[in-house]
Amino acid sequence: MIKCSGLNRLFSASMLAVGACCGFAPTPLHAIEVLAPESNMELDMLLTRAASDLVGRIELLEGQARSRHVSASVDLSQKVITVNLDRGFIPQDYGPAFEDQRSIINNALLSVTDRFLHVSQVKYLYGGFDVYHYFPEVKQEDDAARKAGERIRREKQERERSGQVAGSGVAFVAAGHGYYFDHKDRAWKTQRDPHNGVMEGMLTPTYAAELKSVIELRSQMPVIRPRVQDGMGTHPESGQEWWRMAARYSVAAQYPGNPEIWNTHEGSAASDREYKEDINTRPLLANHLGAEFAIHLHSNADDHGTARGARVIVQPGRPSDAALGASVLCAMKELIQSTPGYESFVVAPAPHSEDKGENRLATMPSIIVETAFHTHPEDAAALLDPVFRAASMKGVEKGHRLFRDGKDCTPLALSKIDRVTVPANGAAETSVRFEGHPQFPVTLTFTPVYCTQPGACRAEVKTITEASASPIKVQMSCEGSGYGMVNWSTVMRDADGVSSGPVEHWMTCESSS
Repeated sequence: MIKCSGLNRLFSASMLAVGACCGFAPTPLHAIEVLAPESNMELDMLLTRAASDLVGRIELLEGQARSRHVSASVDLSQKVITVNLDRGFIPQDYGPAFEDQRSIINNALLSVTDRFLHVSQVKYLYGGFDVYHYFPEVKQEDDAARKAGERIRREKQERERSGQVAGSGVAFVAAGHGYYFDHKDRAWKTQRDPHNGVMEGMLTPTYAAELKSVIELRSQMPVIRPRVQDGMGTHPESGQEWWRMAARYSVAAQYPGNPEIWNTHEGSAASDREYKEDINTRPLLANHLGAEFAIHLHSNADDHGTARGARVIVQPGRPSDAALGASVLCAMKELIQSTPGYESFVVAPAPHSEDKGENRLATMPSIIVETAFHTHPEDAAALLDPVFRAASMKGVEKGHRLFRDGKDCTPLALSKIDRVTVPANGAAETSVRFEGHPQFPVTLTFTPVYCTQPGACRAEVKTITEASASPIKVQMSCEGSGYGMVNWSTVMRDADGVSSGPVEHWMTCESSS
């Protein structure tokens, strides 16, 4: 039994788990600002409370029973949360609705830990067994895609060694969701409900269009989008504009001879079978086209409407996907937080591993980009802002390009500018060394910190238009015939608004006498 006197100085959120024994009604967890608990036991209590709260009221799926026993604990060394539930919480069928349900619980648990610990994965045990024990076919899908991906990578490496073209050079960008046909209600429905003015399935195509444009411009790759773009007329069965439709329908229209891509649940009586087929269609089309990588664009949701920020989801146990996801998050943070008004926008420090059909079936590196939470008012406003859209998608493109080129995502920084001596009324070259991968053209802003002749040294901006690796060569000049010294403070700013910190360096002007 837990005694109140033995809690030491606990933050009030920890009291939620012991409120009953202390004689007060516990406040809902989402209503309290959670700080770092003082022990692992306290954190486990917080997580169990969050999991129990949500599992106790979440909408159940067919064949699913409310779990009477719920517990959650975190392995701090592995940064993994494990949730224990009853066997009865396994639904009749594995599908996107079950994946969505787990994501809702995940987000509730991550809202407890995110402020003081990045959790890489949430694992679930049902009656002591993982989900693959009950749905071995899901594990078989995962294994088959991994093996196919490994074979494709080996073949690509062999072609590279023999001097042949290694891959397709095609990028795959999928906008999540859209209209689908519900066979129970015999009606066309959206896969997501609107929140704060955002309808996810109708917003993601604008992000896909943005990302397609920047990939074609900067990565110099053709881009395949499975959903039809705007201006393509009306889908005859639903009466909806084609761009509003889920990928399953446009792919069926374009590839009628390949039902193995878009009709994967043929013969099923499930009312949401076309919803399930839509999830499968995206990675299966990417596989069919031999895409080099796949990016699935979504906005996120949180049951309490308090979670914020950008996240990337990768398939557990796939190092290449994790590396791509980490690079994309790094670049998204750099680009978004360099945009005025979004300097403090939250970007996850690393990807989250979660089994999702969009990634699981893909044979190439594949990630899900959850750009922001449409359930949070400020995040929703960001999602509707074209400025945020451009910055976030430039980040996704840059992260992929660095991953593709085998480069680390290093923050932009000026490391050193060589001291230089310049002849009077002349010029001399100095080297500007930097870290990171700026988007050219870049500017260098020189501001005098000290000048031997007050008023003689003026701030100056130099623009470098040609892309260059470090160091950049810059001409420095001295006006007048006298001797003098300048201590400059210099900042680099790239075409996307990403700025380095300032670095100081010296210049000497030689006397002509």
